[in-house]
Amino acid sequence: MSEAPYTLVRARRVHTLADTGTEADAFVVAGDRILAVGDRRDLRALHPAAEPVDLGDGVVVPGLHDAHVHPTAIADESFQVDLSACTTPEEVAAALRDRAEATGAGSWVLATRYDHGKSTGGRVLDRDDLDRICPSWPVLVMHIAGHWAVANTRALELAGLTDHSVPPTGGSYGRDDAGRLNGVLYERTMAPFAVGGGLVPEPDLAGRLTALGAFLGKLNAAGLTSLCDTDVSPRGLRLLQEARDRGLLTARVGVLVNHDFFAAERDLGLRTGFGDATLRFVGVKPFLDGAVGGGTCLLEQPYEDGGGHGQQVLGERELERVLTVHEAGCRLAVHANGDRAIRLLLDAFERLQKASGRPVAGHRSEHCSLVDDEILARMRALGLIAVPFGSHVAFHGEKLSGYYGDRLSRMFAHRSLLDAGIAVAGSSDYPCGPYEPLLALQSCVTRQTARGEVLGGEQRITAAGALRLYTTGAALACGEERDKGRIAPGFLADFTVLADDPLRVPADQLSALPVTSTWLCGRQVWPRPCDLPTFRQEFRHDTQHTQDPRHAMCVGRARPGDGGRLQRRPVGHRVRHRQGRRAGRRHACCQG
Repeated sequence: MSEAPYTLVRARRVHTLADTGTEADAFVVAGDRILAVGDRRDLRALHPAAEPVDLGDGVVVPGLHDAHVHPTAIADESFQVDLSACTTPEEVAAALRDRAEATGAGSWVLATRYDHGKSTGGRVLDRDDLDRICPSWPVLVMHIAGHWAVANTRALELAGLTDHSVPPTGGSYGRDDAGRLNGVLYERTMAPFAVGGGLVPEPDLAGRLTALGAFLGKLNAAGLTSLCDTDVSPRGLRLLQEARDRGLLTARVGVLVNHDFFAAERDLGLRTGFGDATLRFVGVKPFLDGAVGGGTCLLEQPYEDGGGHGQQVLGERELERVLTVHEAGCRLAVHANGDRAIRLLLDAFERLQKASGRPVAGHRSEHCSLVDDEILARMRALGLIAVPFGSHVAFHGEKLSGYYGDRLSRMFAHRSLLDAGIAVAGSSDYPCGPYEPLLALQSCVTRQTARGEVLGGEQRITAAGALRLYTTGAALACGEERDKGRIAPGFLADFTVLADDPLRVPADQLSALPVTSTWLCGRQVWPRPCDLPTFRQEFRHDTQHTQDPRHAMCVGRARPGDGGRLQRRPVGHRVRHRQGRRAGRRHACCQG
């Protein structure tokens, strides 16, 4: 039997986040797992045959993990007009008009990431605005929070909507003073416009795979090695499986299936944990209320701008039916932003636990944005996991005061949640907020908006606490705490290398801290040389290498972007190379 390949990785500092001994300067990787952690000299003595990987002055942290993000949605939205960079109404109009003129009259114009607070002065676009901009095209503009959209007259007509249309339960239509539809669609009224539903065009699979791969590359560049894709549909799940089969997943993906599609999974007996370390079923996501950034979450007290109490998406009876997912052996991740929504959720979980006799610990409250002491005590008693936004103060801060006023001191309450003994995971909810985890760390530590204003400063946490949100906390929220979140023996060899120490740099510089490399399964996935093979190709190569030691992929050469160093070769090559060297001959594929 051939010797198992392994590497000795050294760096300036390794933050292990282990229960004992939180810092080291080296660790040993065997296959896709961590074998040992400690002092590099001690490890070299114990593992003399390990291949060295020198990360120089880099600081290693466990691979960063986003517990709530939407990559399959991004695969669709990448074909739409991105309005996030628009800062004036004129820029919004120009972006929509340019797409319309490029597609031809009658074709759909779909836009995403519209932020009325940053682009139209706080005023929401309506159907008349869109009719003037694109008079001959059906137009749908999705708000950045993802819980409401604006359609023009042509789009409303194609969906069969009139001024007399009755909204479905859990949704509402915006209307003007005369009772006429103004084009704004809240929550479930957007359903007819869902991509894949037959009304709006659907991108082809090849294009979606390309878009998904490009987005995963951006996440890798930001230091992410794992993510949980929330609100996944059947077509989204098919996309992820196809990407996995083609070796395109450069990050581990957990899946939360939208509750509307759960019946089929339940009938198959699908339970939380099904899958493997690359693609795994985490649970089921229902929506209880609206969005923080869109001003529609369900509140006990009305909005500061007089906008009512927000939108309840699930009725109480429907919520009771949703929670039967618990009996099916699946983790629930319930979208609940406002304090009234969270109380409704807690009421339902308490009834469920009493009726079933089974603890509900481990279920998730997604976003869990506005809390108080009573909510915290009840969450702790139930053992729920909170998954609040990491970077909303930094990104959405300027408009939040107008919605929530003094309640911001109880929003995204990382300090209060942690002090109450509640497990907390880090999340971006991208595209609703920035995906960069280092910006989220900075936001959690400083609670500063983009303009430097401090919102809810009493909720600040330490840099070490913020780092745990995106490592151990996210792993726990996805049921993977025994495999991810630490640099420790037996854990997956996923890690992120930073140019400086996130626990020592000034807090206001965390978002500018460069990510120098990102590693998955002990392999570098970012930066990726242009000819770096996919994981599937590497696995094929390792098998092929035992048959053909001259496999061309192994020709040693420095590649662009690796500083003149020889590119680290796949595992199979290293095994044969060591065997050949010990036999006194040079491995054939290393010539040249």
